[in-house]
Amino acid sequence: MKIGIEVQRLFRKKKFGIEFSSLELIKKLTELEPNNEFVIFAKSDEDVECLMASENLKIKTVAGRFFADFEQVFLPIAAGREQVDVLHCTGNTAPYFAPAPVVQTLHDVIFMDSIPSCDTFYQRFGNHYRRKVVPVVTPRSSAVITVSEHEKERIVQRLGVDPGRIHVVYNGLNQKRFHKNKDITLHNSIKGKFGLPDEFILFLGNTSFRKNPERVIQAYVKYANGTAKPMGLVTPGLSKDFIVQRLKKLNYPYNSQQFITPGYISDAELPAFYSMCKIFMFPSISEGFGMPIIEAMACGAPVITSNVSCMPEIAGNAGVLTDPYDTDNMAEALMTVATNDQLRMEKISAGLVNAKRFSWDRAAERVLNLYELVYQQERSMQKVPGFLGKHMFATRH
Repeated sequence: MKIGIEVQRLFRKKKFGIEFSSLELIKKLTELEPNNEFVIFAKSDEDVECLMASENLKIKTVAGRFFADFEQVFLPIAAGREQVDVLHCTGNTAPYFAPAPVVQTLHDVIFMDSIPSCDTFYQRFGNHYRRKVVPVVTPRSSAVITVSEHEKERIVQRLGVDPGRIHVVYNGLNQKRFHKNKDITLHNSIKGKFGLPDEFILFLGNTSFRKNPERVIQAYVKYANGTAKPMGLVTPGLSKDFIVQRLKKLNYPYNSQQFITPGYISDAELPAFYSMCKIFMFPSISEGFGMPIIEAMACGAPVITSNVSCMPEIAGNAGVLTDPYDTDNMAEALMTVATNDQLRMEKISAGLVNAKRFSWDRAAERVLNLYELVYQQERSMQKVPGFLGKHMFATRH
């Protein structure tokens, strides 16, 4: 079987969730099934060495300046030329016309919710594009993968897709990367590079409304006002200007010792940040999976997360669950975890166990089985008289 896998921004230097999870999945797929041929479709970019071609892995760079022309024009052409048997689109959307049956990974349908005006233009444009495309292409996909039971229910509710065609495949965890790192030399090096304090709270969210950055700052201020020696808040996804503007509304002075903004953290440095932090905060309003939850747990960080969306499903009993809309509740959770050593150690131990539930081997095995299912279904459909006249493209109608 020849399988095409689309990861539009796989080779960008500053990767995020979709690129990281797709990269891990691809590596496992090629390892577990050496007899299949895999063709990766992506835009050319800086980090071409993150994935190298091999005997059963071919990399095909695809043209396109924007979401739309890459996906709707150049991707189908490239996949057609490669004559793939199955096309797996990993970034929520998919081409309307595809030369092979489509397996679509729909991480979430958060874009179907109201689009906050406070999000950046880029974030809002991406949401509008997905709003237009997903309701049209998802019913045509041969199979849909999503990453949590919570999100499966949301897809059924928002898009009316047959639940039997939606397959929940949890993201995995690279245990070789994400584990408790006790390398003091490395820790001191990173602390010096980014100006980190000895004890800190880590918040990875960006400025997107659903990541809840304003309430995180409000909750931190309440926590800081309640203790003589508050830990610093490290926010790689937020700028100093963003924080200063929010603090002005709270009449709280900016202090560079309390608010540390290191900027983008590289893939190699992230596990050390998790390992060093005293508390990891992830009080998101909505997520499809919440990958940082299990990454932090695997690195030995106690996690404060939300009691809504998929977070309880992914965190299990290992997370400290809070109301993401209630800053008093969030501040109380911060204070409790910061001062209650017994609770903190209990959550760390439970987190290490919980993180083991998530494996890229299991994820890849499930995805391979799904490829085979879709491939065999398509072959059986092609034997039906009049099939070619009804199906000019190998997608469901």
